[in-house]
Amino acid sequence: MNPITVNSGFKSAAEIIAQLKKVSSQNLNDTESAAVQFISTEGAELSRLNEVAGYALWDMYTLGGKELSTRRPDETDDATFKRRLEEMQSKYEEAKNRADKALLDFKIEPSRASKLVSIYGERGRISDLFLRRQVELLYPDFSEYNIDPVLQEEIIRRTTRLEMMYGDFAPIVGGEELTDSKLDQMIKESTNPNSAIELVKAKLSIGNHRFQGQGPTVAEEILEVVKLRNQLAKKAGSPNYYSYQLSRQEINEDELIQLREQVTKALKPIYDRLRSKMDLACMKRYGISEADARSPYFQGGVRFPNILDDVMKFSPDPYFKGIDPRPILKESGRLIGTNVDDIVDKSDLFPRPGKNPWWYLFSLKTPGDIRSIGDIDPNFQNDMGETVSTECHEVMGHGVGSSFVHPGLPNSFRDLDTIITEADAMMMEDLMYNAHWLKEVMKFDAGVIDTFLTKGDQYKLAQLLVTFFHNYLLIPDFERELYRMNDNELTLDKVNKLWAEKSYEYLGIKIPSDRNEPDWTYKIHFAASPVYYQSYFLGQLVRAQQAAKINELAGDRGIFSLESGNFLRKYRDVGESYPWFEMVKHMTGNALSADALKVEFEKLKVD
Repeated sequence: MNPITVNSGFKSAAEIIAQLKKVSSQNLNDTESAAVQFISTEGAELSRLNEVAGYALWDMYTLGGKELSTRRPDETDDATFKRRLEEMQSKYEEAKNRADKALLDFKIEPSRASKLVSIYGERGRISDLFLRRQVELLYPDFSEYNIDPVLQEEIIRRTTRLEMMYGDFAPIVGGEELTDSKLDQMIKESTNPNSAIELVKAKLSIGNHRFQGQGPTVAEEILEVVKLRNQLAKKAGSPNYYSYQLSRQEINEDELIQLREQVTKALKPIYDRLRSKMDLACMKRYGISEADARSPYFQGGVRFPNILDDVMKFSPDPYFKGIDPRPILKESGRLIGTNVDDIVDKSDLFPRPGKNPWWYLFSLKTPGDIRSIGDIDPNFQNDMGETVSTECHEVMGHGVGSSFVHPGLPNSFRDLDTIITEADAMMMEDLMYNAHWLKEVMKFDAGVIDTFLTKGDQYKLAQLLVTFFHNYLLIPDFERELYRMNDNELTLDKVNKLWAEKSYEYLGIKIPSDRNEPDWTYKIHFAASPVYYQSYFLGQLVRAQQAAKINELAGDRGIFSLESGNFLRKYRDVGESYPWFEMVKHMTGNALSADALKVEFEKLKVD
């Protein structure tokens, strides 16, 4: 998908390290010498500053972590606790802004950045492919040095504030503040139509939230940041920020759209049949009409529909109720030949006031310090099937892959491309439906295992199908159109209307004509991780393709095997030494396509 390519046969990290050492001892031309010098000095400092910013982000999301938690002492009154919480929010937001400012100042210092831009312009003179690859990976960091620094600082400041706003938000139902996970559970269990409407509206009210009750709403702030991001992209020579970011991620926009169209065409007939069954289940559960069943309120809003459990007559939740997922993760790691104990033990996984409730994996020092943040029910009662699946995604997927990166690689290689790591993460969610994992880790009896391999397998495919249309197709298309709007079009009325149109196009959900609310803001990615959701889409295609390869190697044990662990160790060992699309060819023997995904969905039976 990109002219950047490494056409040589696959080399391990040890071979790449040895090759680069050999290169540095050879007679180099002036461009090569400048590249080696820049990488060893400025490249190393960039890595250090990125690490500082990563820890600052962790502290801001966790408000200082478990030891400096926001747990309320029994004797603390509401007003005192609120002041303390606001002080902590301000402290960690300021620290994050300082770290980001130091990183930005380093990258845009003209004499420094212009060196790298000049080397990049002459990269054709660099004979060693891995030395050239480092220059290509560093280039996006320094290429914006001649773009208005005030504009860049403003984008960073506003994005940091948006991240704090999502952590500050607490949905209110019946006058009571709820955690996000508690509200999700209430939506999932609702059977009264009026209650369902109230709960879903509370979930979607994030867009109207103001930080500490003051200033612009989340939706208003996102639209202002979209305008600023587009300004930056245009100054960099791109038509809009969406296209700009795709090019920086080594994604060809035309090819991405073609793949999206192929997948939509292949899966839409199956989705429509499943959607009809979901409508009938809504009508039965809530006692509503078919027309009402197509409104957002009775399928969890435009987020993942809770009604799917009714349709498939299966949910993994009851089987994991009361089970702490942390020992499960540790045992799972051991049985594929690795150790995730440190990742699990460093993670911050339970809700607290002010803590960001969204799930993330932080590779703070790859591979030395990896940890996740999440929002597990402290009593292990609610939504535990989804929780176990999510933690398999974060720890067994993102975490294990990152832990396999060779520590001796150059700094610019010591990471994983987002598409590759998302493929791993989504692949590891399927552990829950692996017979050997259910037996050896969960100790389930034969009857339960059979249920997971029959009803559960169909549920898994149906869940993936719905997720494709809710997340991997709807969201990237909406975001692409969002960034293609000019500033005059970027109003709440027009963006809300766009969301309603895309929701109907992809999901068949018809948002009521009298509802003009920023429901799209429930996804934090629009604020904090823009132009990211195509990584999930492409990651799912990679997941299917690499999982099929692992199944060839491991037989019926599939991803829960030493062969799977060895496969990941081999191909994650090299970090970002290869572009993601080249890595797909090395792993599977073929370029990326939708073929393996289509084969999976042939097993889904929707009458």
